[in-house]
Amino acid sequence: MSPLVKRYLEERGAAFSVVTHRPLISFEDAKEILSLDPRNMVKTLVFRCADDSLALVALRAADRADYKKIASAIGERRAEMRMADADLVRDRLDMEVGGIVPLPINGARVFMDSNVLELEEVVCGTGRNTATLVIARSELVRIAGAISGDLSKPAPAAG
Repeated sequence: MSPLVKRYLEERGAAFSVVTHRPLISFEDAKEILSLDPRNMVKTLVFRCADDSLALVALRAADRADYKKIASAIGERRAEMRMADADLVRDRLDMEVGGIVPLPINGARVFMDSNVLELEEVVCGTGRNTATLVIARSELVRIAGAISGDLSKPAPAAG
């Protein structure tokens, strides 16, 4: 777990648990490695905004990002919206790919898809891809200060 994430959680008195595991990067990895319900898994995308701030967008892991809706929510033009690279995420948030957590670390803004708000429990990153955070959705919402909205497209149909 990232020391910044741990301190953020502890300073706010958050109730949570952490599951350690071998490194994972993708939703497919998480489904294979973790014995947790994949329906509760949340991914977080990181965008570098025009003003050099960071925006973290939390979506259910199975859902697809709707970049037009995300751009509107974070106040960026879709054509200019850029994903933050791994080095920037590490340097500014102390997080690594496969372990991003939707918390406003170092002033990052947090946005949460409305589908995440339907979950009772959230399974997400800890800042490291070798540990996973398990936290009640209500607890995450309390400490994240997220702006919620419709930010995803429906998951593709299986088949």
